[in-house]
Amino acid sequence: MKQAPFSSEKDDEYSSAYYKEGLVFCSNRRTDLFVTFSTPEDKELFNMFYVPIQGDSLGKAPAILSVELMTNFNDGPACFGANDSIILFSRNNEVNSKKRDTKDDRNKLGIFTSHLIGTVWNEPKAFEYNSKNHHITMPSLSKDGSQLFFVSDMSGGFGGLDIYMCEKVNNTWSKPINLGNEINTKGNESFPFISASGELFFASNGHKGLGGLDIFSSIKKNGKWQKILPIKAPINSEFDDFGLITDCNFESGYFSSNRKGNDDIYEFRTKFPQFSNCDTLKENQYCFLFYDEYYTPLDTLNTYYEWVFGDGMKIKGKEAEHCYEGPGNYEVELNIIDKRTGEVFLQQTKYEFELLDFEQAYISCVDESLSMHPIKFEASKTNLPTVDIANYYWDFGDGFLDEGIDVNHYYNREGDYKVILGILSEKDSLGCRKKICVEKTITINDNPTALIPMNLEDSNLQRNISSTGESFIGQQQINETSFRKSKLVQLPSNGISTMKAFSLVFFESFEKEKQFAKEYEEMYEDFEHDLNSNPAKALALKSHLNSRRKSNAKMHLIEKELQALSSQFQCSYIEAETQTMSDSATPILNRLLKILLTNPLIELKIGVHISKANSGNFDIAGKATQLIADYLVERGVDTVRLRTAVYETTFEEAGMKGDMNRLEFKVIKE
Repeated sequence: MKQAPFSSEKDDEYSSAYYKEGLVFCSNRRTDLFVTFSTPEDKELFNMFYVPIQGDSLGKAPAILSVELMTNFNDGPACFGANDSIILFSRNNEVNSKKRDTKDDRNKLGIFTSHLIGTVWNEPKAFEYNSKNHHITMPSLSKDGSQLFFVSDMSGGFGGLDIYMCEKVNNTWSKPINLGNEINTKGNESFPFISASGELFFASNGHKGLGGLDIFSSIKKNGKWQKILPIKAPINSEFDDFGLITDCNFESGYFSSNRKGNDDIYEFRTKFPQFSNCDTLKENQYCFLFYDEYYTPLDTLNTYYEWVFGDGMKIKGKEAEHCYEGPGNYEVELNIIDKRTGEVFLQQTKYEFELLDFEQAYISCVDESLSMHPIKFEASKTNLPTVDIANYYWDFGDGFLDEGIDVNHYYNREGDYKVILGILSEKDSLGCRKKICVEKTITINDNPTALIPMNLEDSNLQRNISSTGESFIGQQQINETSFRKSKLVQLPSNGISTMKAFSLVFFESFEKEKQFAKEYEEMYEDFEHDLNSNPAKALALKSHLNSRRKSNAKMHLIEKELQALSSQFQCSYIEAETQTMSDSATPILNRLLKILLTNPLIELKIGVHISKANSGNFDIAGKATQLIADYLVERGVDTVRLRTAVYETTFEEAGMKGDMNRLEFKVIKE
């Protein structure tokens, strides 16, 4: 960064704009064209000057942009459109008087437009929203000329000066729209510049910065301006910094600052691009529950179901959990196998299963490490098939930066650090690059002993497993033998494709918890052993355990809430024969709906347990579960996330008393 060569030591220069092969800027340097009036500080009023580019740098001989556009008042700032054949600039609404009273604020600023005819600018025309009651100034035109940004103190804003925007519709500017409180504050927002890539830069003294006016930026996603990003030093300083313009990649540009006393224009080049509003890293999912919703009568004595997953793996059963090693196209089959011959008796289903990674930049690193310990950061798993990547940039969150697909870094002190991986594409036909970024938080500790995981007996994984083979969860006792007597009843689909539940879900899930607890104990022993001899391995293990524990704790809370909703929901709320539901069910189902919408990976079983004495009510119970599923689907839940089931249960054997017909909501998997 350096002061532009045309900036003088004694005069003021500010608010530059790209024009032809150079810059147009505002300055109060003296001209000999005609006399303009001075301010009370004995300074000249501002005119618009043009300076051409000489080679790779700007020339040092600025000249008045246009005699036709000069007035006896302040002229500028300006912007240009239509291949530099249109100028939009700011000046006072009334410029016909021969003398200006500098204390008179009744002559408001407005925006005026002029067209270049040959080599001469024609008579400027006033912007249709200029007003005698408030200022309209500092225009910035989008690359395609469809949007005009400007500054105004019109009523209805958030503070002193706000930024507004108009859109061109049928060659007419729409009514000005305030950019909202994402951009505007109770302070002053000014000097907007919309870059060729659509990024908005502006100055503000209302947002938190380094002091005075600071420069900020924001981009618009899905119709909303994103969280603003302060431009880093040395562009921003404790002084007034404003009027930034840049190319579409923020690789070079100009800005104004009074850090040396006068307003001067500085030119800059960025060696490291800034990335803002980054996506949070999403972990790819390779494990799935495979099921088939259609019922086929099966002779279990002579046949069985078998899944073929297209990656060399097979699993017996109508439903099966399977994990793939990575993305790809897999041909999945569910076959009915003849036990005697081992051959396929009937192919139940067959389809192509395409497994894709999220399209994103991807950070591969540990979740937790020690200070002063090298950490490897990798971007090799980045999946951006439509982006021709030019380079990878790393911001480690501690003030250090690096670039490259694989880098190493260590932290000096403990804390949580937000790591950002930014990616720039190659330039397109207009010279612009795509910017993509993703962020991930890692934890750094000073003391290795602080990383010892919680004792197993203190974790959410604690379970009491008795030597009698009975499992205790909370105060509920379930005997393995009696639980396995639950009978699954397959129901007709009623025209809606829903998944059908399989029996023993609760017990199987519990068996997995016991296995995890066992793994945890074994890994905990490894952790204690490796803590001193191999800290890196111990930390990687700790990161893995923490990740699994956090997921388990979250699921524990969700399952607890679902249990509460199950106990509150009464079967009497539903009249299955008439397909109606009482108003009493609505609050419970809306809470259930919120759980599903805020946890999009959860799949839910809606089950009804009926006693043998009521076994004739299978169809009614099935309609009841379907009615609840319909309610959720109509409000945005994907049908493939819902499974319905009716169970014939010997409640007495399971030690359960009370109502023999009860409904339950239970997580199948997340």
